[in-house]
Amino acid sequence: MASKRHKKGASLSSSNANLSNITTRLSSQQKRKDENNKKSQKSSAQAIEKSKLRVKTETCQKPKKINNCEICGKVFKGLNDLRKHIRIHSDERPYECPEAGCGKRFRQAGCLKNHRASQHGTDIIYYCDLCGKQFPVKERLRLHLRVHTGYKPYKCSVCSKNFARGGQLSQHMVTHTGVKKYKCDYCDSKFSCLANLKIHLKSHLEERDYICHICSKAFYRRDALKKHISCFHENVKAFHCNICNKMFKGHLPQVGLLSFRKDNNSTCTSNGERPYRCQICHQAFAHSSVLKLHIRKHTGEKPFRCPIDECTKSAVAFSQLPHLKKHMLSIHHQSLPYMCKCKTFFKTKQELQQHYQTCREKSSESESNNGMRYAETVMPIEKMRLLITILIKKISSESKLKELGFEKRLIDNILIDSLRCAGRTVYTDEKFTEAERLKLNIEEFLEWTVPLESMKNFKEGRKSVEEILEQLVEGFN
Repeated sequence: MASKRHKKGASLSSSNANLSNITTRLSSQQKRKDENNKKSQKSSAQAIEKSKLRVKTETCQKPKKINNCEICGKVFKGLNDLRKHIRIHSDERPYECPEAGCGKRFRQAGCLKNHRASQHGTDIIYYCDLCGKQFPVKERLRLHLRVHTGYKPYKCSVCSKNFARGGQLSQHMVTHTGVKKYKCDYCDSKFSCLANLKIHLKSHLEERDYICHICSKAFYRRDALKKHISCFHENVKAFHCNICNKMFKGHLPQVGLLSFRKDNNSTCTSNGERPYRCQICHQAFAHSSVLKLHIRKHTGEKPFRCPIDECTKSAVAFSQLPHLKKHMLSIHHQSLPYMCKCKTFFKTKQELQQHYQTCREKSSESESNNGMRYAETVMPIEKMRLLITILIKKISSESKLKELGFEKRLIDNILIDSLRCAGRTVYTDEKFTEAERLKLNIEEFLEWTVPLESMKNFKEGRKSVEEILEQLVEGFN
């Protein structure tokens, strides 16, 4: 009986233990389930909050503003870029160079910085490792390197031509539109870009800013000066003649050499063609410059005069500038051939003319003339000398020409001696300029030699002395 009660108690204890374990396990499962539910609810709440925030942000976010130019329609990322671009249309230049006497203005601060470095000097110099060329601005060196690498990132959308710089592409694009909005004030020429107009204006104003340091020859463009130095002083023979198979120096591009020959009756002397002919002796030349020097032998013209007093008295002059330079150096020990009356010497004629604007000696000389012009000339003195030389040779005998010293003296003096021999009026007064004296003497010569009836017709037609001279010479040709 006791044994049965013990077994029953043990069985009950075991059941209680199993029930306790089940309860604990269920409790743990429920606890985990509750935790999972809480996490799920929390995640859902966070997702809802994020969704609400996104909707709120999208609702409150302003539409993206487009920065486009109202004039040309070009689009820019930022408003500041648009402001800089508009200055191109308005030509606003708020950045002025602070250097004394400069006064140039620019649209951007970077352009002003580059200008000061390149034009007014800087302590920092950037060198090209490939050719050794120097640059005051690092950006210019970076662009220069594209010459060596051949990198041309700017491509034309019309003809697919590539360019190393954006400005080159912009200038090229105008060639497709054909728009030439820059007009010359002196002639009817029009240009697609302002830079080409400025270069063109120099030909009207005779502004040759680029001067050769070797021979003093002046040019309108920097690239023309570089070509001149390489071709004529560094003896670079870059152009090939297909006719005679020789190499020549010159300024023309190789591509246009053949068309140049065609337009100019061929410049190759090896094929015997000489298109430039002298009107006096009919001798032919291959180059116009040689013809110009040859004509001076007939007219006796020597435009390059020694400015030193001792030589001025004896009228020492030369037909070519190199001869004057050699004379100045060997006789007067002076390397600068041009001299003002104030005894200041200059390397080029252009420098002398610029000096005249401020020189007191030159100003006093002008004031002494009172600004009077006695016989205003419209024809260059060189041409007047050529025409009167042709006329005198045509109407004079060989013996008379020899007696007058034809081709050995200046034609002006031969003309004066002819008038004196005929008892005509001669103009030698220093109150006239050289060109004015020549014109007055030619007028007197025409009054003497031209038949009265013909001269009367010329005057009725209001022909000038230059026009009469030209018409008479044309009649001999």
